[in-house]
Amino acid sequence: MCRMIAAVGRFEMAPLVDAVRVMASNMNPTYDHELRGEDEKLVHDCGWGVAFRQGGRLVRRRSAASCLDDPEFDSMSRVETDLVILHARRTPDRGTINILNSHPFIQEWRGEEWAFCHNGAVSDLTQLRSDESLVPTGGIDSELLFHHALTLLDTGRVAESLSEILREIRDFTCLNCFLATSEHITVHTRVSPGTSRPLYYTPWIAHGGDVTVVSSEAVSLGALEWERVTDGSAFVLSP
Repeated sequence: MCRMIAAVGRFEMAPLVDAVRVMASNMNPTYDHELRGEDEKLVHDCGWGVAFRQGGRLVRRRSAASCLDDPEFDSMSRVETDLVILHARRTPDRGTINILNSHPFIQEWRGEEWAFCHNGAVSDLTQLRSDESLVPTGGIDSELLFHHALTLLDTGRVAESLSEILREIRDFTCLNCFLATSEHITVHTRVSPGTSRPLYYTPWIAHGGDVTVVSSEAVSLGALEWERVTDGSAFVLSP
């Protein structure tokens, strides 16, 4: 279970960094969900990562430290970019907390650099297959899901192709994810049917001026007005 934000356009990074921290603390006053009462048991403190466009390419920063008190995460507030994905990880398997398992994952594939972050869990890893050239660095389900998606992806129709690929996945809690290049971010949303946590797993989108933001929760970002993203959606954001 994780919290994440994607943004494209004209924006300041500091409010996004603050918003990730608020969500990660499980104390977001702007939005309530089924797990709000879990308090400290649902703190998303298992590593963080950011991928952003700079100089025409993707730059990644990540850590196994908690985003709640890591000075390096503070430094992301000073980044200037027009395309970014941010992720705060939460896992019950504390043995997997290390930098190699911090999202976003990055992979060179078919002449393009791709970044991926995910909210949810895939239980049956046998359904995930990967091109032999895609070697996982950490090997958690999210990285294997990323390689599975790249292996089957039609890069000429990314949103539609990603939706078709992930539609075949079974035994999961949630398949909300961002798949980014230096030119665009593809957003995909899918929650397991009959979930007991629809509010926790429902992402939100906001448009305002020259910026579009997608977030795991509706957060306070100036005058932006939020609406829920329809489950099963796949669409592309570009600056």
